[in-house]
Amino acid sequence: MSKPPEMQKQKNGKWYVCFRRDGRSKTTSLRTRDQQVATLRFSGWLKEHKLHTEVVEDPTVEFCLDLWFTQWIEGRMLSEIRYPSIINNLNAYFGKMPVSHICRDHSQKYIELRAHGIIGSSKAASGTIRGELQRLRACFRFMNEVVEPREQRISKDIIPYVDLCPASPPRDRVLSEDEVQLLRDTCSQHYATWGHGGRKTNRMSRVGRFIMIALDTAQRKTAIETLRWDQVDLERNQIQFNPQGRLQTIKRRPALSISPKLKPVLEMAKAEAINGYVLDRPTNLYQHVKTLGRSLGIDDLHPHVFRHTWATRAVTRGVEIEKVALFMGDTVETVRKNYAHLAPEYLSDVHD
Repeated sequence: MSKPPEMQKQKNGKWYVCFRRDGRSKTTSLRTRDQQVATLRFSGWLKEHKLHTEVVEDPTVEFCLDLWFTQWIEGRMLSEIRYPSIINNLNAYFGKMPVSHICRDHSQKYIELRAHGIIGSSKAASGTIRGELQRLRACFRFMNEVVEPREQRISKDIIPYVDLCPASPPRDRVLSEDEVQLLRDTCSQHYATWGHGGRKTNRMSRVGRFIMIALDTAQRKTAIETLRWDQVDLERNQIQFNPQGRLQTIKRRPALSISPKLKPVLEMAKAEAINGYVLDRPTNLYQHVKTLGRSLGIDDLHPHVFRHTWATRAVTRGVEIEKVALFMGDTVETVRKNYAHLAPEYLSDVHD
């Protein structure tokens, strides 16, 4: 099955049409770095050239995931570093199945296989599995409503209902003052290692930098992991967590001022920088955080704890819900639902 013409973003930042003609791969520039403009020009290009595109009425999941990633995820910077592994996991089970053949039993089987580590590199928590299946739902919506050319869009009639595993219960773990100080003291002396021998360097470790930033900014894990130095302005004392070119989503990434505690950490990290990433490379630090927590005797330490701890303390000391939401890049409704009961004035007017 030959792939239809598609849009791809090249290293120079511009969008191109990639297609096959006479058995050869070809590209042509759409002359823009703006994805929305590129999408409009791509539609016009398809109409103008009237290239034959193989319409697949009931494509495989692998075919759908490939189009979803190349047309919708890649280049939009929506945490795209995580998506190849998510897609690999989904393809390992669903990939060869035609969309119309999927039923609820398949979702349940996928949940079981991922939970036991039969699919994926390790056993997965229910929240991780739920997130992967939500991406599969999003892929099917994309194939029904968005994919170009329009002839590739699939009918709602064949889109299956993808069952999700239950949402994980909210984590209420809040770090104590002593735990926060222990983490700050440890991270400031937690040096990176180099080479197969694990020789220590004089650079602060990646997990150390991650924790110091997370404690003071309350930003989501991926926003910190993918942070680049061109988003950090040490002269103006500001971090722009939403990089240029990335579309804002419901999980907003704000611009924040750098706190006095974080400033020297970033200055030192900048002086030691080896490339454009604040953490050297945009990879997952979840297990590194958990390992450091265990070594310090801090139970259940994971990246979200820093965000939850910051929000809990801010609301408890009387910071307005709206300001907390802006700082965290969350909705007011979400912050109110999770933290309003901690505010000093919460329900204070119900008493006589």
